[in-house]
Amino acid sequence: MSRRPWLPAISIRGALLLILAAALAPAFHIIAVTGAEHARHMEEQAAEEALRQAAAFGDIQLRITESTRQMLAVLAALPAFRELNTDFADRILKSVHAENPEYLNLSLTDGAGRVTASSLLAIGTNLSNRPHVVRTFSTARFSTGEYLIGLVQSEPSFSYSYPLIGEDGRPFGTINALYKLSSYGTLFESFEIDPDSFLGIVDRNGIRLFFYPPRDTNPVGKPVKSEVWRRIQEGEDTGTFQDVSSDGIVRFYGYRKLRLEGDPVPYITVVYATPRDKILGVSRTITRRNLLAMAGAALAALILAGGLSEVLFGRRLSRIGAAVDRIRIGDLGARVGFSGDVSDLGRIAGALDGMAEAVQRRDAEKEEEARRLVRLLEEKSVLLKEVHHRVKNNLQMTLSLIRLQEGQGALDASSLRGLEARISSMAMVHEMLYGSGNLTDIDLSEYCPELLDLLRDTFSVAGNITAEVDCDPVRCDLERAIPFGLLLSELVTNAFKHAVRSGRPVVVRILLKEESGRARLTVSDDGPGLPEDFDPGNTRGLGLQLAVALAGQLGGRLAWDNDGGARFRVEFPVDARKEPDASGS
Repeated sequence: MSRRPWLPAISIRGALLLILAAALAPAFHIIAVTGAEHARHMEEQAAEEALRQAAAFGDIQLRITESTRQMLAVLAALPAFRELNTDFADRILKSVHAENPEYLNLSLTDGAGRVTASSLLAIGTNLSNRPHVVRTFSTARFSTGEYLIGLVQSEPSFSYSYPLIGEDGRPFGTINALYKLSSYGTLFESFEIDPDSFLGIVDRNGIRLFFYPPRDTNPVGKPVKSEVWRRIQEGEDTGTFQDVSSDGIVRFYGYRKLRLEGDPVPYITVVYATPRDKILGVSRTITRRNLLAMAGAALAALILAGGLSEVLFGRRLSRIGAAVDRIRIGDLGARVGFSGDVSDLGRIAGALDGMAEAVQRRDAEKEEEARRLVRLLEEKSVLLKEVHHRVKNNLQMTLSLIRLQEGQGALDASSLRGLEARISSMAMVHEMLYGSGNLTDIDLSEYCPELLDLLRDTFSVAGNITAEVDCDPVRCDLERAIPFGLLLSELVTNAFKHAVRSGRPVVVRILLKEESGRARLTVSDDGPGLPEDFDPGNTRGLGLQLAVALAGQLGGRLAWDNDGGARFRVEFPVDARKEPDASGS
């Protein structure tokens, strides 16, 4: 991992100030975390407060609903209403209405939903399609409607309806009450509500029945924000959540759903919302004040630490820095010279002086190493001259092979290919030697398969010859690698010739193993095999005669037999410095 560019250049004083700053960092972190926890706690309190307010206003709405139900139930028990006595019921409704001005209208309907008595409506007015009347006839229970505009005075209202039950258990009429939504204002104006918070009452369809304090962004009779209404519908009967209100302010919402007995759908939901930022503002102010106080203390601590560092170790640091600068420009004799100083800076100065002495010693060692490398280079030059001498010897061997071939007769195409294979085997030794960068020896396990491929290309053998190679890693010097390559070339070439004469698929196997400093080479095929009286010395060709001589040059002896085909073996010492073993194998 690479270092940051500023790290090497920082001073010890700067490092100390950085350490002090790092030590103060947890305090800042604690203040920030504590502030965040306080903010979360205030958020929880705000949500709980919104829920308490919604529950409190919900209780007021329950009392309004219950008082309306009791009033209608008392009227429904009177004979004038059960007998649908228009004149008597009409006088009673007007009297009750006068005592309860929060209602817009009170009315009595027959079984067809037509008004038979009312405090304001005309007799015969059809209310059969009003939601509260429809629900009362269908459920035979006290029911509520939804937001509506009264037929008289065109004032927004919320409706209630109570059934008149006959002897058959079915409604034969309803008593209805319209509660003026403006009455909520008079009812709730005594409550102290934060000017940035609001109270809302909505009907079963999400239409605002009341909003306090009034705002143009939240008019009565219009649906509440769809996302807010969705979250209320999906929630429990009471709950809290956080969302953006219609005026674009993020608020904590608390709500309570009110239900009539037997009605699965809430007829009214009370909502109380308070702004989040105002709640969190107090926590943020406290956190900001604490962070500023901590920052002032940290700045004072850094200034004090900077002054003390100059007094306590500034001068000694300057002397250490001056010594470092002299050493950097090559003056290895520079020393700090804090002898007897056992402080941390004294130990650093001592270590620096010791380092300078070590660098001086290493400089002298490098000079000695340079002289040693010069000697090695001279030895390498001698080695290259030796390699050139070996190349000269190999060229002389090549010339001898050509003359031997001439002594056997005319140089026909077959003889030329054999000569080409021998020369290529020697050339390959040099190529592997120079290509590896090791001018002393080669690995015969790599040499054998490459030579086999070269011989296949040289003699253009057909696909009826398959070669198998199994070689241990055997390292051999140049003086022994050349005769080994020539020997392997002669034995493989002989196997190829037998394969061509046999006219059938033949497998040629090369096996090279090493054990206890001796290598064993085996070249075999599954061709027609050798004659019973086979003797390489009595053959007409030059190849096997050379093989016998090359085996002796390696320090071994060529052996042969028939084992499912011709097989030749030779065992020789890997290290030329060992005494050759001519015992054969």
